[in-house]
Amino acid sequence: MTRDGIGEQSTVAGGSGAPGGSSGVHGSPLIGDRQGEDELPEPAHMGSSRRVNGGSRRARNGVRSFRSTAQPVRDTTQVDDDDDDSPDHWLDPITTQNRSRRSVLNAIIQETFGQPLFVLRRLWGFINTSPGKITALTVIISVAIFAAGYAMSISSEQRQSQLDNLITNTEPVSYNAHVLYTSLSVADTIATTGFVQAGIEGPMNRVRYNSAIDRASVAATETASSADMSDERLMELVTEIQRQLPIYTGLVETARSNNRAGNPVSVAYMAEASAMMRNEILPKASELYNMTSRAVTDQQRTMMRPQWVPLSGLLAALAMLVLAQWWLMRVTRRRINKGFALATTMMLIATFWVAAADWTTWQAGTRGFEEASGPLKSMTTARIYAQHARTTETLALVRRQSIQGSTTGFNATISQIQRAVAEYEQTAQAQTPEHQVLLGQIRTAMTEWSREHDQFMMFLQNGDYNAAVTTALSTNAAGRTSFDELDAAMAEIIADSRVAMRSYIESGLAATSLVAMSVLILSIASVMALWIGIRPRLQEYL
Repeated sequence: MTRDGIGEQSTVAGGSGAPGGSSGVHGSPLIGDRQGEDELPEPAHMGSSRRVNGGSRRARNGVRSFRSTAQPVRDTTQVDDDDDDSPDHWLDPITTQNRSRRSVLNAIIQETFGQPLFVLRRLWGFINTSPGKITALTVIISVAIFAAGYAMSISSEQRQSQLDNLITNTEPVSYNAHVLYTSLSVADTIATTGFVQAGIEGPMNRVRYNSAIDRASVAATETASSADMSDERLMELVTEIQRQLPIYTGLVETARSNNRAGNPVSVAYMAEASAMMRNEILPKASELYNMTSRAVTDQQRTMMRPQWVPLSGLLAALAMLVLAQWWLMRVTRRRINKGFALATTMMLIATFWVAAADWTTWQAGTRGFEEASGPLKSMTTARIYAQHARTTETLALVRRQSIQGSTTGFNATISQIQRAVAEYEQTAQAQTPEHQVLLGQIRTAMTEWSREHDQFMMFLQNGDYNAAVTTALSTNAAGRTSFDELDAAMAEIIADSRVAMRSYIESGLAATSLVAMSVLILSIASVMALWIGIRPRLQEYL
């Protein structure tokens, strides 16, 4: 037998092993030529290939034909050279280039999003079931209830903190500015009164003056220490007042020294000190008082507004609870779920609690606060006007000259006092017996002062200086002038109005003191009641 199948085929066909192959029926040069080609030496690897594939030339031609029609490979670098001798080594090899970047990108996408997408598909499949829908509904309502309760708790806590800051910081700063303003005006009025009569100033007059200056100094210091340091204008006003106040007191002391010595120059010093107070210091104190009182009013209005956004969250949670119970009744064929009913009850309590607290805070902070703060400001302005009018009277006595336009200014002051009294009478606080007495004192003192002022102006215009002094300094049985009676009654009403205003702020603070923690506790308890109530329904599907 020959070395391959081709030799055997030639022998059978020709009938002889001769190289000529001419004998026999099928002998022909074509077969001889094939046999001659088969006997040529071949490489070792081709021999193995021949043995595997049957060794026929036609098979080799088929392999060449397949390779010639195959798609050309751009990179012939083999991935694994050990597979060259495998039975299918003639197929297109897997090259490094064919392991493209697309497969790497696909692997990254698969590793990144494959598992989450798989989890989402399984989760969506669970949600499409009845227990999945019930569970998803409970989760959504739980999140809504907790979010609404937490938002309301944070809002109430912030409101309570702002109210506490208002009553402990902003309002005291405004009151200190008020004390500074009124004390400076009182000090100027008392200082000029001491110059009406020649000689040594009365001890009571000196004590009242020193007390007014001390109150003004302390109020300025407390205003500067308690106010917001970032408010440049406020700090500038306080600094200017503190800088000019020693200059004023120095002029007053110089005037007093010259007055005791009988020097006429004392009048000039006193007039200069009073002009400095009324033209420079008091306008700054008035601006400071208006700024601080406006800050109190603005903060009060801002914090007394209802909490619409957090309250709407509680109402939305209640609506979701009602709708969920209706849907659950249709699905489970049961009318009431105890857990959902308990959660609804607790959320109703939280909602009504917040609504009641907001209503109480609004009533106290809007109506009550405005009822107290309005008369407080108008009464303070009227008191300052009265002190200015009194200072003008005493300066006229010191200078011994008539007052041009004094009647018009005095009448404006009386009108301002009457408006303040009328505004105060509209408040609930004015209906108490104590304040009715104070209002009566103000009217009586105002009438008496007007009568004395008319006499004072007549004596001063006629040059009767002694009669004018007697009229201006005339006292009642208690040893007080009509102006002193008026000023004392107005000061008491101002103090009571301030107490009433603070009580309204404290009422709003008390109304919000327990809301934050209570609403949060009720929200957490409602969530727990939901899951306790839904548990038996979910167990029915197990």
